[in-house]
Amino acid sequence: MILGVESRLAIAALVLGVAVAGCAEGDAVERPAPTNLPTPVNTSQPDHVDTPAAESPTQGAPEQKQLPLEVEVTDVPESEPQISLGSTELQLQAEIPISRSDFGVRFAFSPTGDTLLHSGSGLQIQRFGWDSESNLGDINGFENFPPFTISLSADGSTIVADDGPLIRVWDSSSGDAIGQLELAPFSTIIDAGFQSDDLYFAVDYFGNVALWDPNGWGEISRFSAPGRIDSGLLLPGGQAVALQDRDRNEILIFNLDGEQTGSIPIEDQFAELLFGSPEADRILLHVNRGLPSEGIKIISMETGATELNIRMLNYRYFAVSTSWDRLAAMDVFNRLRIYSLPDGELLLEQELPGVIRTLGLAMSPGASHLAAYVLKDSGKGGAIQIWGAPE
Repeated sequence: MILGVESRLAIAALVLGVAVAGCAEGDAVERPAPTNLPTPVNTSQPDHVDTPAAESPTQGAPEQKQLPLEVEVTDVPESEPQISLGSTELQLQAEIPISRSDFGVRFAFSPTGDTLLHSGSGLQIQRFGWDSESNLGDINGFENFPPFTISLSADGSTIVADDGPLIRVWDSSSGDAIGQLELAPFSTIIDAGFQSDDLYFAVDYFGNVALWDPNGWGEISRFSAPGRIDSGLLLPGGQAVALQDRDRNEILIFNLDGEQTGSIPIEDQFAELLFGSPEADRILLHVNRGLPSEGIKIISMETGATELNIRMLNYRYFAVSTSWDRLAAMDVFNRLRIYSLPDGELLLEQELPGVIRTLGLAMSPGASHLAAYVLKDSGKGGAIQIWGAPE
């Protein structure tokens, strides 16, 4: 689930305190070098794209050069044929009643089976089977706050979620805790997740980045990127990290040893990095500053050019399919839109009945279902609704 910058900063304010701690660079585990062709980052712009130069780095910091970016691109597995979102009007298939939470509710689809994980019950994660409409068991052990991120391994066997400055690991089938990771003593994790079976990464508001090997949870690398980091991605292919630096108005690209290999200037001041394409050649940003620029932009990592610009006013929550062929967007009036990618064609527009506000959106890996965290009954009651094509 993707949240706006305001939500990220609200969570950050709870744990920042007065101390700011960074992660020192650590020793990296030896990894094979990428074998595929590199994808360069080139910040030159075509004539029709008016992109201002990036702001200067913080005074006293060494200036970073624009260098080619090496990204190992992996083949995207083909999903089994099924009805994709947008091919027909969606139908409500399940609803999970939850209490309204001032911390928000995080949720994620399991990559295997009809299961949704959510934190709507507070200091725990509930596994809900929407086909059977039943609770499949809870994940307990949180001590600080409800999780800001919930991640599942590609085979669905492992659940990882943050707990304040800690990152806890559970066995999905038994619910047993099997590990604990730490990013920094003072940490506000803003993005985390798996990349294939070999990498799990996390980044916090201070720019601390760490990567682990889920096969035993040994640390792969750790570094700190100075700046005010609002969003971060481990790019598909697993050989580069993209961090959005709000002060410098750039997307900074690092290899896994913490060396900056390039950057992409952000044309729009109020933009947020949301997703990276499976081929690691494009990024998707949400521009939130009103007409005429508000909406979704897909930008080439090779040229920095805008490849697709979908203008959407008052849309706040977004989800994209793993294959990047569907984009879902929800506005403040509970209107759902589904677009096809890469052409940006509007496939479906539909209102959610009985809903007064939507506060989150997620898409299943195969783009067959959507989950929306909604408020009902004059805002006093909440629910996670699961929508799909009529059966």
